[in-house]
Amino acid sequence: MTLFLADFKFIAFWWLFILGFSLLFLPLTFTLFHKFFDRGYIFAKILSLTLVTYIIFCLSVIRLLPFTSLSILFVLLVILLADLYYLFGQNKWSLFKKTFLSSFKFFLFEEILFLVVFAIWSYVRGHTPDIDGLEKYMDWGFINSALRTTFLPPADMWYAGSPINYYYFGHLIFALLTKVSGLPSAITYNLSIATVCALTFVSTFSLSANLVFHYLKSNIHHLKSIILAGLISALLLTFGGNLHPLYKIIRTDIQNNGYLDLSIKAIKLAASTYWYPDATRFIGFDPDVNNKTIHEFPLYSFVVSDLHGHMNDIPLILCFLAFLFSYSLSARKLKIDPLLFLPAGLFLSIAYMTNAWDIFVYGLFFGLFLLFFCKNFWLTIKLGLLTILFWYLFTLPYSLNFIPMAEGLKLVDARSAFYQLLVLYGGFWLISLPFLVYLAYLFYKKTKLTQSDIFVLSLVVLAIILVIIPELIYIKDIYITEHRRANTMFKLVYQAFIMYSLSGGYILIRLQKFFIYRLLFLLVLMAHLIYPYFAIKSYRDSHSEFKYWGLRGTDYLQEQFPDNLAVINWINTNVTGQPHLVEAVGDSYTKFNQVSSATGLPTVVGWLVHEWLWRGGYDGPGSRSTEVATIYESTDPVKVKDLLFKYSVKYILVGDQEREKYPKLSEEKFSSFSRVIFQSNDTRLWQLTN
Repeated sequence: MTLFLADFKFIAFWWLFILGFSLLFLPLTFTLFHKFFDRGYIFAKILSLTLVTYIIFCLSVIRLLPFTSLSILFVLLVILLADLYYLFGQNKWSLFKKTFLSSFKFFLFEEILFLVVFAIWSYVRGHTPDIDGLEKYMDWGFINSALRTTFLPPADMWYAGSPINYYYFGHLIFALLTKVSGLPSAITYNLSIATVCALTFVSTFSLSANLVFHYLKSNIHHLKSIILAGLISALLLTFGGNLHPLYKIIRTDIQNNGYLDLSIKAIKLAASTYWYPDATRFIGFDPDVNNKTIHEFPLYSFVVSDLHGHMNDIPLILCFLAFLFSYSLSARKLKIDPLLFLPAGLFLSIAYMTNAWDIFVYGLFFGLFLLFFCKNFWLTIKLGLLTILFWYLFTLPYSLNFIPMAEGLKLVDARSAFYQLLVLYGGFWLISLPFLVYLAYLFYKKTKLTQSDIFVLSLVVLAIILVIIPELIYIKDIYITEHRRANTMFKLVYQAFIMYSLSGGYILIRLQKFFIYRLLFLLVLMAHLIYPYFAIKSYRDSHSEFKYWGLRGTDYLQEQFPDNLAVINWINTNVTGQPHLVEAVGDSYTKFNQVSSATGLPTVVGWLVHEWLWRGGYDGPGSRSTEVATIYESTDPVKVKDLLFKYSVKYILVGDQEREKYPKLSEEKFSSFSRVIFQSNDTRLWQLTN
């Protein structure tokens, strides 16, 4: 606990920066969410981080502003001046002050809730802080590359001379926060995970609570129901799992005893063998068949802590959903309105740059909700086309330097067993299908649905569609045949999980008059909240003991790769700009390419399968891999020097991993055109002298 208290200064410092950003965007937030009882307070954090990053990104891409702390402060100053003009030049101060004071208790509650969840998950991350395993080198590398990049887009740290060809906007947000805060990225990586977790929880709370608030005729006297709905949705979405732990424990219990033994001893024995990733690797894995899929959900992402686009985008898409609901409350009659299609286009463009699949998912939600709302097909089409147009325009600064990776659409040749879908989504079906039946009854009785009903109906219907789609078609990519459906299912059902969870709190309040439903909901909620018990305590990094180790994610290197860590620290202290280096080429998901990831200095080529995916084929990365082998193993200094000049390499790393990868490594030749600028034991960093 003493170490955590020492680390709390980082948590508080990071939180204060986010708070400062959000305060600048309160006037805009109060305008967009003026129908919300909390005025959308939590969404000011999301809007501020997203829009400041987008402004800097656009200005940097066209080389008007470099990606520096000074530029960020300049943009913040301009926004402050715009706020002052709006509040005082437009005589809005009295209204703003009145709104702020009247809703302050809600702001305070949500701010405390955010800080509590943020601190708790920072504490959880401190138990397994290593930036190591899965794809953390990739995510951290994106951030470190952005931190060194003068003008965006950021350089690909694993493909020297080219920009990142992946969905990096979420990483850019945290690089911006890291740059302006001055904290080391080895710490802010873990703070970023906790930030997404906290934003997810409180954003879900706000949207769900406001759905109930407007169903209850904007009556704040139903505060208990409003808060209950918000907390239930937030718990389900942020910390919930599926029914797989329950299913697997029951099945193991039966296998152990020949029947279902409900004794505590038997249940404990069955539970002791449960492995938390199985809830995300069930279809195709149990039983083992040639049709493997992935079906993750937010808590799994928070636990394994890869700073991936599908996780980074959760707060943004929740903000987008809140914007749509807020707009629908204000619009008496839907029309061609730039105050709808312009923000929607911007939201969707940033979602695309963060996690490309979300343009399809939430573009579909946009159309479905508008259709249910206005019941006018052609008006929905017109608004959709205008939104697509401005999505395209807002995305141009990104897409001009990006090549899509999808290879086409395919019909499935294998489908999931229904019982497996039931294990994964049966809990959600149990709580959402009665809602659909109830709405059908209201429709039959010609009872008008509320805006909240229509919104939640859109969520549930789309969630069902997203679960069905991977059973019919999938997007072809580079993944092997056995995993052909995996990425499509992963990206779609992840969003289905979010939509089902978000709907849960509202549906409970809507159907609370039915005792049997309340009991059913409680059982489902308890079953879904079993998962954190297994996941949080089971995830391990290099630390064998589950205790708080601190927030710095690189301490494991001191034990496993001390010489590499020494090189990393030297580069980060002494090297400015973003010169290129060469290090051993690593296979994906390995511990290779640490230095390029940790410093942001581009290497000739890094993780091969990742670059194969990002570059649309193996030829380029494969050719570079062969040339790197030549650089290390050739005895011809002229040939090696030509290759180094070809990729503008300034530094050559020779360490344990290079000697492991290239057994014929010839280091002597480097002395003819370079010198050792840093050495730690047998690990040397060579710098070209010309």
